[in-house]
Formats: sequence, structure tokens, C-alpha cells
Amino acid sequence: MTVEFYFFIAAGTLIITWSLNSLYKRSPYQTKKLLTVLGTMGIVSVVYLFIYQSVSNYEEAKNEVVNQADKVHEALIQYVESNPSDVNALRVLAEYNLELGNYDQAYKYNSSNDIAIILGLIESTLLSRPEVLTYDLNELINQALAINPKDQRALWFGGLIARANGDEVLAKERWMILLEDSELSIDMRQAINEQLNLIN
Repeated sequence: MTVEFYFFIAAGTLIITWSLNSLYKRSPYQTKKLLTVLGTMGIVSVVYLFIYQSVSNYEEAKNEVVNQADKVHEALIQYVESNPSDVNALRVLAEYNLELGNYDQAYKYNSSNDIAIILGLIESTLLSRPEVLTYDLNELINQALAINPKDQRALWFGGLIARANGDEVLAKERWMILLEDSELSIDMRQAINEQLNLIN
């Protein structure tokens, strides 16, 4: 809403209030009751109009954001299709799809094997638990650990996935390696020990 709209609402409210107040002071009892009802209705109507306009503008702004995101997404896809060897463009498109929750597309375009995207995809998948997966989490974990065998998130997620698959030996192995990291936080150590206690 524009500044002019807010000014119009404020001015209109003040004028109505002043007029009703002047009439109220000079009117008999029954008329005062009527003016009170009319004034209340007027104020409620103004508030309702304000809320309605706010909600309407919010929806319009929300739709505009969605439309802009779609346009950016389409532009990125068109660029990558025209420049399939552009590793940076592929990385950007994979990251963008990851932010949008398009996990299959994020996996598809992550040909650069960026560990941050791989781990982001693993984490997002574990949290959202989609019903259908077109990629293998074990494969992603192995890719991440091949890039950095000491990565904390890769070892943590790797242990969780191994345990979920029934491979407690592999889960324990990954978590024990993680416990050897001197930079591991206290909270993370506690979480790992809790998981190990469930295995032992």
C-alpha cells in the first residue's frame, strides 16, 4: 500500500470521529446510542479494510516472489543447457534447486561433486524424508568421504545412514573416527556417544 493510502485512511478516520463527536455532544440520548453504533461500525469497517488490503498486498507480493524465483530457475536451466561444461553454473543451479527443495534436480546438476551440495542434499533428504528417491544416500556419503574422509558432517550422516541400513559395524567405525577429531564440539561428542550406547 502507498503512503497516500495510509494518509487517506487516517484522515478519513479523523474526520468521521470529529464529526460524530460533535453530533454526539449536541444530540439526545437515543441519537447518542445510534451515533455510537454508527461510529463503532465505521471504525470496524476501516480496520477491516486495512487488514484486507494488507493481506491482499501480502499475497500479491508472495506471488511476485514465486514468479521471480521461477524466472531465475528457468534462466539458469537454459544457460546450463547451452553451456553444459560450465562447472560454476552447474554448481549454482544445484545449490538453487537445493534451496527450493528440488532434491532430484539438485542431485542431477551436481556434476561438480561439490561436498557442500552433497552434504546439504543428504541432510535435507534425512530431514524431509521424501517418499521416493532417485538417488542413493549411501552413494552420496561415499562421494563425500572420498572428497574429505575426515569431514564431520559426512562421518555423522554416514553413521546414521549405515545404522538405518542395519550396518552397525560401519556406523560405529565412522563415529569412532569422528570422535578422534580434536575440534569436535562437546554437543556433537555427546550425540555420538548416545548413538554408540544404543549400538553396544
